[in-house]
Amino acid sequence: MATIDLGKIKQVFRGTYNNATAYVPDDLVTFTDGQITSTYICTTASTGNNPSSGGTAHANWAFIAKGVADPIPSQSGQAGKVLKTDGTSLSFGAGFEGTHYLAYANQYQHGSTVTVNGSGLTDGSAADGHRDCILLNNGLYHTVTPGHADDIIVVSCSANVYSNWGGSGSYWGLGFMSATNTAFSANRNVFYLMGQHAQGNGGAGGDEYRNTTTTQQFDVSDIGMSVGTTYYIRHIGQVHSPNNNVAFGQTNGNNQRSRNTCWLHHYKKQT
Repeated sequence: MATIDLGKIKQVFRGTYNNATAYVPDDLVTFTDGQITSTYICTTASTGNNPSSGGTAHANWAFIAKGVADPIPSQSGQAGKVLKTDGTSLSFGAGFEGTHYLAYANQYQHGSTVTVNGSGLTDGSAADGHRDCILLNNGLYHTVTPGHADDIIVVSCSANVYSNWGGSGSYWGLGFMSATNTAFSANRNVFYLMGQHAQGNGGAGGDEYRNTTTTQQFDVSDIGMSVGTTYYIRHIGQVHSPNNNVAFGQTNGNNQRSRNTCWLHHYKKQT
């Protein structure tokens, strides 16, 4: 009886295409053309012929399942950004149309009272405990690492302040300073002072409490901050020279938040 060769009775999956393998019709392979992986069927015996090039199948091959490029672009360097579409393609970009985004928000508050008398203290000095650097933060601080010279910080502080003006009277103010260590001993920079005369009454004015507040906005480059360096920021007080006590964070009739509070928002520039 004559022998009849029926050939293959089903397709054979041969795995990932190998340039050295001899393929025969109905062999199936996978092959990555550029960055797109597809499945192909051999239509004519073939050795050393890539199934496709530039998205076009070789004459000895045909597509079974044609792959598509990954629509999501590389995430490298895209920290803090979101995936966006223009209707036809995808890209990473800002999550909103503003020039800056809020990267850090922090506040600290405490109920400690700091009472100082300006008489005898060194004037015009940024050293701790001198008239322009009365420590009010109780060891608390904010942390800022600029990502761009045009990053913005908005910082605010308030303190309930008491002075008995029945005598010679007193003046006081608030401010902010930065440093590159939490002990505030490295690269100290007092970048804002209300001034010793910002609040108060130099003459006899009675027994009075006042909530003293300041809020300021800065580009980080304007206050000497370098991109990539971590800074620590705290609020401080100032006091003038008259021989009369000034109590920052005074307790009478006030809760902890009203006694000493400082908050900071760091807005990073969109790049």
